[in-house]
This record gives sequence, C-alpha cells and structure tokens, in this order.
Amino acid sequence: MKKLLGIVVLGLLLSGNAYAYDKTKYAICYGEMTNAHKARGLHKSNRTLSIQIKETVCKSYANGEHDSYEGKQ
Repeated sequence: MKKLLGIVVLGLLLSGNAYAYDKTKYAICYGEMTNAHKARGLHKSNRTLSIQIKETVCKSYANGEHDSYEGKQ
C-alpha cells in the first residue's frame, strides 16, 4: 500500500509541473499563424522574425501555456 501511494504521489508531482506537448496543436497553430503573417505582410517582409514568432508562440500553445494566438480560427 505504501509503495502504491508513493507511486501515485510521485506521478502527481511530476504531472503537476509538466505540460503535455501536442504536436497537432503546434502544426495547426503554425499554419494559421503563417496565414495571418502572410495576410499582414510579415511573412514576406521579415520571414526570419515571422518564423521565430511562430515557433515561440506555437510551442507554448502546444504545451498548454495559453489558449489563443494570432490567426486562431
């Protein structure tokens, strides 16, 4: 019984500090943000910045750190 309780507590501690990364959410976010950046010209005028923004925002979105981003449909 003590061993089971220890496993459960350890699992709760680990899961409480970790986000579940969702590759599908990342891909959808990246595509929708690309469309938004193309629509306002950032994708063409400063592609490097556009990529950096998308990677940062979509990674945190896929980790569940927030629920919105530019271009979300």
